[in-house]
Amino acid sequence: MYRTVLIPTDGSTGAERGVTAGIDIAKQYGATVHALYVVDERIYGQTPALSDVELRFEQLETEGEGYLDAVVERGSEAGLDVRTSVQRGMPHEIITAYADEHDVDLIVMGLHGASAHPAPHIGSCTDRVLRTASVPVLPA
Repeated sequence: MYRTVLIPTDGSTGAERGVTAGIDIAKQYGATVHALYVVDERIYGQTPALSDVELRFEQLETEGEGYLDAVVERGSEAGLDVRTSVQRGMPHEIITAYADEHDVDLIVMGLHGASAHPAPHIGSCTDRVLRTASVPVLPA
């Protein structure tokens, strides 16, 4: 049923639930996992190269690669093919565009990420992905 599962993560505890659920679903179906980390440009705005803000973006990208490495490790332990991507932009827009561009069958993400709205509320990024994605979204 699912050939490709997209797991966006921001490295937060909330996002970790999405990683766990996404790996489990992908394993059940033998799906390829796409792990995605988005550097939120809304925090600093788009900047010229070689500025202090650009250096901060590069640090965030490196941090994101670490989060994605953890997903690769968990996916590999489950016998899955895991592909990773670090991108910049508005997270919900990048997540939905990535899903469309890579023919994703299912997006699995945390109920909330780093913003950590108290349960049972859904985070703003997850809410926006739910409302705009062209494929099923499972908040975990």
